[in-house]
Amino acid sequence: MHVESFKDLLHAEPFQPFTVHTVSGAAYLVDHPDFVWLTRGGRTVYINLPDGEGERVKIVDTALVERLEPKAASPE
Repeated sequence: MHVESFKDLLHAEPFQPFTVHTVSGAAYLVDHPDFVWLTRGGRTVYINLPDGEGERVKIVDTALVERLEPKAASPE
């Protein structure tokens, strides 16, 4: 995964939630930019898990990210 792609999604205005898909098949929703942190060097991303999972954080090596999938906008 290109770190710039991650940064583009993270800093988009307005922010759109997206899912991080790993090569192992795991998927993690990033529902707000305040709940994810990319290290300065771009090697690791920390994702605070949503939906009642409390204070759990998933640590992901960005080299193992297969794709980033923007969440489809809901129809109004």
